[in-house]
Amino acid sequence: MIASLTLLCVAAAIVTMGPRLHAASWTRQAPRLGIFTWQAMTVSAVVTVVLAGVTLLIPMTALAGDLGAIVHACAVSVATAYGSSVFLPGKLLGALLAGVVPAWVTVCGARVLMSSWWSRRQLHRSLSLVTEPDAALGVVVIDATAPAAFCVPGRTGQIVITQGALDCLSPPELEGVLAHELAHLRGRHNAAVALSQILAQAFPRVRLFKVATQETRELIELLADDAAVRRVDRVSLASAIVSLAEMKAPRAAMAMAQDAAALRVSRLLEPGPPMEPWRYRIAASGALAVVVVPLLIAGYPALCAAISDLCNIP
Repeated sequence: MIASLTLLCVAAAIVTMGPRLHAASWTRQAPRLGIFTWQAMTVSAVVTVVLAGVTLLIPMTALAGDLGAIVHACAVSVATAYGSSVFLPGKLLGALLAGVVPAWVTVCGARVLMSSWWSRRQLHRSLSLVTEPDAALGVVVIDATAPAAFCVPGRTGQIVITQGALDCLSPPELEGVLAHELAHLRGRHNAAVALSQILAQAFPRVRLFKVATQETRELIELLADDAAVRRVDRVSLASAIVSLAEMKAPRAAMAMAQDAAALRVSRLLEPGPPMEPWRYRIAASGALAVVVVPLLIAGYPALCAAISDLCNIP
């Protein structure tokens, strides 16, 4: 029972304290680490709850009888180490946390992934009717006057740009836009967004998952900007964002200037100092600890039982 209660307290702490990361400035300095930290917290919150359920169910799954006295003693030792409740409510709670929660997340995951796949498929079909390929740029072009640029992720990912954007963007600005969208496709940034969306849909009342989805969307734009400024200057990329600020993109696409445009322009024109190595290491260690600590809490009683005399085979 101690392990189960400790895991539930850890999950509650992550859910309660996690959204405060929104105010941290270092995630804008190191967006890749920021994305990893948000995903570590959200995944760990769910996994920790499931592990709490598993530890509650350990006595129900203890081996006994025909497997021999030694194995039976080991199983009893594990059950004793976990100290789980023998009362029915505890076992029902364990079944709920260990069985229903993963099943519900799986259902929501299937919904989100299927919906995204279907939306992208429909978008690809629609684009094939109204676009012309531009082999020189490696994009498809829509004959529209409104400036817009976006990418459609997936196995057949492509970058889409309107004729209006081609007409209004300078060569450096266009190169920055294409580099930004290419970074989305190569980095499979849609997968990070999908994970956040799955958990937000599974637990819509938990603020952590909603904030994580918003922050992930923002940080992947910053990450793509960082990739683009390796090819063009910051002013050109910021100018391109401003030129495309009024664009509207399909829901299944990842748009050049649709998320956090003001923050991105400010960050490009007034870049802050790089994150100090020691702060980076501390932040990375904290993100890893969020994942590892619940596993250690769940596994420690079993480890103690495994190395006890009851589990040693002569």
